[in-house]
Amino acid sequence: MLKQLLNEARLRLRITTTGPLLVKSGLSTVSGPDMTPVLTFRNGRQEPFLPGSSLKGVFRSHVEKIIASLRPRVVCYPFAGSEEQEADLEERRRTYRDSCGGRFTSEAKDNDQRRHYLEAHTDEVYACSCPVCRLFGSTWFIGRLAIGDAYLVSAPVRELRDGVGIDRLTGGAAHRAKFELEVISAGVTFECAIHLRNFEIWQLGMLFVVLQDLEDGLIRLGSGRSRGLGWIKGAISEEEQEGWPGGFVTATIRGGDAREPVDELWGLGRWLNERPAVRETGLGRYGTWYDDLVKLPAGIERRLRGIRHLRVFTNEALAQLREEAIGHFIRRIQEWPDESAVLAALAAGGRV
Repeated sequence: MLKQLLNEARLRLRITTTGPLLVKSGLSTVSGPDMTPVLTFRNGRQEPFLPGSSLKGVFRSHVEKIIASLRPRVVCYPFAGSEEQEADLEERRRTYRDSCGGRFTSEAKDNDQRRHYLEAHTDEVYACSCPVCRLFGSTWFIGRLAIGDAYLVSAPVRELRDGVGIDRLTGGAAHRAKFELEVISAGVTFECAIHLRNFEIWQLGMLFVVLQDLEDGLIRLGSGRSRGLGWIKGAISEEEQEGWPGGFVTATIRGGDAREPVDELWGLGRWLNERPAVRETGLGRYGTWYDDLVKLPAGIERRLRGIRHLRVFTNEALAQLREEAIGHFIRRIQEWPDESAVLAALAAGGRV
């Protein structure tokens, strides 16, 4: 499904620490603090940064909790193992599906015919995957959300903090349990690029949920969160950078966007399907929905940039798009089809 580029979304996320932050390097030090921030060599010096992999993991974990709260047994649990006890497995399955990647791996194990079939029919892998795996990926296909490393855009202020282990009997400091942390101070700002390709509208809503919670300071990052570390806030940058406009930017390929009306933003389902493959469910190829679109406010015009046409959302237009997309996200999760409906849509609609 990634052989064609149908639509894209792009933004720059600005993350500001509102308290001390520590994303540990994982390397022990011979002298100095026991725990230090992860560093990169940039601008001729070593400076702290926030790895894109860490940000993506936090985003995914946060979304999994939200979806499980909206409707149990829609999102999968990717870390399930064969060593799980029967009671633990039963308890987990009340909230989570089995791992999407694990399921396909199990089907393909010792069955070359099934493995070749799944590798050839990516529509079935995508359609039978849970909402989070569809966006972030699994062991069977690459995620379509790319989050870059967040680099400093302000002065790198760091400070030392003391920590101490607590004796469980006395409640006081344990003997020889003192340690030191080097943390990033409050008020330090980082910025990263986020790119999403071939998105469904509800996936925009999923991303906007995370961005909204970052803006509200409800997501914490890094180590020591139970000790008061990790407080951050995030916002979409509206500054132009490297020729790209600020705000939330969507794009389509020139010449390929002739079908999309100027007052609509289409998601993957509308781009792929001319009509629902199964009328009763509204599902089409890849398990997408035909009504995968939002109406746009007046004044959102296409801008030409190279091979792409861009649409830029800021201020009220961005707020309206966010609310519409979040509404799609909630509705899709509450209506998420079971596997039999998805397979029926695939059989009726053919494969790309």
